[in-house]
Amino acid sequence: MGKGNRKLSCCTTENIGLDLSSCWMDGETGTRHECRRAPIKTVAVIKPIDIEIRNRLGGFFRGYNIISYGFTDASLNIDVVFLLNGYACLCRDGIATAKPGNTTVSLVSGKKPKGLMQQLDDSEIAVVKEGQGIYHFQYMLDFQVVVLEELPRQEKAWLEGLMAQ
Repeated sequence: MGKGNRKLSCCTTENIGLDLSSCWMDGETGTRHECRRAPIKTVAVIKPIDIEIRNRLGGFFRGYNIISYGFTDASLNIDVVFLLNGYACLCRDGIATAKPGNTTVSLVSGKKPKGLMQQLDDSEIAVVKEGQGIYHFQYMLDFQVVVLEELPRQEKAWLEGLMAQ
C-alpha cells in the first residue's frame, strides 16, 4: 500500500489518488461542468474478516471498501458510479482475498443526490432506503449513498472521523 496508509483501530485506510474529473465533462464539447466546488477524495478501507463494525455505515463494509466523499448533490451522478465500479473491480483483482461480494463502494454527499437517484431509477436500478441518510443499491458491486444532512449525529461523527484519517 502507499504512503497514506493509516491504521484505524481495526481497519487499514489508504488515500487513493483517483481522478473523477471525467465524470463532469460534456461529451460533445469536452468542457468541464462547474457543478462541484470541493475536491472529491477517495479512501480505501480494508477490513479484516474477523472484525465487526457495529453501526449502520460500517456494518455495510466487507473486506475491501471504497469511500468517495466531497460530492454535492449535483456532482454525484451515474458516471461516478460507473467509474468507481470499474476502479473497484480493478483493485479487487489485485487483492489476495478477492471474492465476489467482498467489495463495497460508499458515496458520501452533503445533500441527497436527486439527479443520481433519478438516473438510477431511469436505469432500472433499485435503490433501497436503509434508514436515515443511507441508501443502498447494486450495480455489479454493493453501493451505499450516505447523505450527511440526513445522518444521525453519532454516525456522522464516526464517518467524519474515518474520512479524516
